[in-house]
Amino acid sequence: MEPQAEPSSDLCQLNNAALVILAGGEGRRIGGNKPLQSIGDQRLIDIAIAKARQWTARVAVSVRSPEQLPDLLEEKILDARIEGPLGGLLSALDWGHRMKACHVLIVPCDAPGLPTDLMLRLHTTSVEAGAAAFARSVSGDHPTCALWPLSAREKVNDYCSGGGQSLRGALAVCDAIAVDWVTEPDTDPFFNINTSDDLSSWIAHRS
Repeated sequence: MEPQAEPSSDLCQLNNAALVILAGGEGRRIGGNKPLQSIGDQRLIDIAIAKARQWTARVAVSVRSPEQLPDLLEEKILDARIEGPLGGLLSALDWGHRMKACHVLIVPCDAPGLPTDLMLRLHTTSVEAGAAAFARSVSGDHPTCALWPLSAREKVNDYCSGGGQSLRGALAVCDAIAVDWVTEPDTDPFFNINTSDDLSSWIAHRS
């Protein structure tokens, strides 16, 4: 019997990646409780979790308080000391460190059409460049859709300690690489649902 080939290091690293769904925002523009807004019989948070499970078994949800999603079965981690998605990134990197992951992918809870190849393409670019990688599409850059090597954790913490407050700023100081998805405007997989009109538009375009 011929010996089996050893798995590639890139595949091993992908299997050792973790994922955190950013769900800590208040969602005021949509009337609050954005992760619990529904598309048909599915809540946004349920759609995000189902997609995340296609990429990795190690999934957590970043929230501003445990009571925000009381019935959630997935592990919840609290947003860190900084408000907004940057606080979610800090918590995600700390959680990834505890999980001994090599990379952490962050995604928002309000983008139900994220492309199926998101983690693979970001991971490939991140490994090749030795840096964080984030998504870009016809609607612009998407810093909440980014894959971070755990080696960037110290630099992100230094950025925050120095007064930094944005994901874009953290990506910049870490020399992150953009990965382009080429689509038409009305089929942008990174479309965010921020308002009731966004929700209605999403449903109408996919009914």
